[in-house]
Amino acid sequence: MDGIVSPESDFATEIEILSFPVARVMIAHIEDDFLKRRYALAEAKRVDLLLGEEDDGKLLEIAKTSLGWRVERRSYKRGMTQVLTIHFADYLRNAVGFHDDHWKLVNRRMSNGWVVLEKRELARLVSEEVRAKIDRDLENIPKVDLNEVAPRLAGRAEEVRQILVKRKASLRAEELPQNIIVEAYPPCIRRLYDNLLAGQHIPHMGRLTLTSFLLSIGMKPEDLVKLYTSVSDFSETLTRYQVEHIAGLRGSRTKYTPPKCDTIKTHNLCPEPDEICQRVRHPLTYYRRKARLLEAGGK
Repeated sequence: MDGIVSPESDFATEIEILSFPVARVMIAHIEDDFLKRRYALAEAKRVDLLLGEEDDGKLLEIAKTSLGWRVERRSYKRGMTQVLTIHFADYLRNAVGFHDDHWKLVNRRMSNGWVVLEKRELARLVSEEVRAKIDRDLENIPKVDLNEVAPRLAGRAEEVRQILVKRKASLRAEELPQNIIVEAYPPCIRRLYDNLLAGQHIPHMGRLTLTSFLLSIGMKPEDLVKLYTSVSDFSETLTRYQVEHIAGLRGSRTKYTPPKCDTIKTHNLCPEPDEICQRVRHPLTYYRRKARLLEAGGK
């Protein structure tokens, strides 16, 4: 419910270890993409908190042996300082999902191909790798019918499913003003929106498209900033600036409008066009037409 697996546990170590594969089996049984992404992110947040409490040596050893990264403690600035570093190739591969300018390679300190990191930053990179790995693994787990192999566990999975349904409905109700019709979103916007709620990575063009669309149909910048809190690299200051810039409240004071359908297709953001998509050239036109159909009782 809180979006994180608690870093503390009152259970015995054996039970704590077994809870991980059991959780994966339950998720495979429930078959919900939103739940898969939420769970992967929740485990990653736990890892981030736990690694932040470890000493530098253990953190380096985990990154080396568990992930195969090239990480070292190296001299910096003529040997005057010892710093944590990661080879730039490993850094790029794992920081690609972060959108804060702070993580861009051009803004990092480097020495002979090694990127200088604070301990907190290395822990963050490791936790992101954990999130990506769990996310990939969950996609490949075959469906498990717990009713046949573990009826009691199937009952608990059903409890989770019911909580999930209520939670998803609650998230949408809390995040969106009542006068906005979620059901009228074009397929492209709906996918971006659902991915955002689940904390999944959205490319820059996707964020621009979703943000400008929601602002255009009446969402307040403050409500939109709240939507982004589930994203793994969320920074309230940066997100607020970007949203207000798109809203025309900062910078050139020009309010952005969503890109046309052709542009959305060019950036591979158009999932599965429906019948209305075939007749419009802009997501806002789709929204207006779909909203009128829904108000008239159509589909």
